[in-house]
Amino acid sequence: MEVFQAVDLKKTEGFRDYCLLHLLFDSGARASEIATLNLDYFDAHNQTLAILGKAKRYRQISLWPKTCELITLYIQKYRGTPRPLYHHRLFINQRGQTLTRSGIHRLCQKYLHRALPPKRLKSIHPAHSFRHSRAVNMLCCGHPLTDIKNRLGHENIQSTMVYLHMDLASKQAVQKKFIQYAQSALKHDPKLDTLIDWDHKQDILSWLDSL
Repeated sequence: MEVFQAVDLKKTEGFRDYCLLHLLFDSGARASEIATLNLDYFDAHNQTLAILGKAKRYRQISLWPKTCELITLYIQKYRGTPRPLYHHRLFINQRGQTLTRSGIHRLCQKYLHRALPPKRLKSIHPAHSFRHSRAVNMLCCGHPLTDIKNRLGHENIQSTMVYLHMDLASKQAVQKKFIQYAQSALKHDPKLDTLIDWDHKQDILSWLDSL
């Protein structure tokens, strides 16, 4: 997938961004939910993640093996040193604070701009596009609407249907390619460690996060 390949792993925050983009697509979570993830929400042994969604309700989802490997490696080697107030948060910014929803949107926007042509970017809301892609992918893979609803944390099927108003036939090939890449084993990313050099529109974003 071009967006993943757009991450410069030589940059200080490269591995964090690479991990976060994979998690956004795998989980289908809202940017606000990713921002509030705590370390103990992730269970590497059972390959699950707890997500605190709307109305303070938790949902537990399973993760792909590659996503689990990336999160584990990020925690063990590449997570920045957090300030005391943020020691429990999973994703940390360069200031040692929690990575905010707006920060995640800006991060996604940066890599989408690197990977996609300008015409495609006009209709894309950065972090929301990963959530949308996950919903379409699940539908193309034959998952029932209730499974998609539960993974995305929707309160009702009507909200889930917002993601499905499209030409599925034209999307299927792209989604298949995306899923194959995202589920590939971590070892298939060549020389991952050696590449890493360690020497708004708020009304729109709020609406997307409410879905």
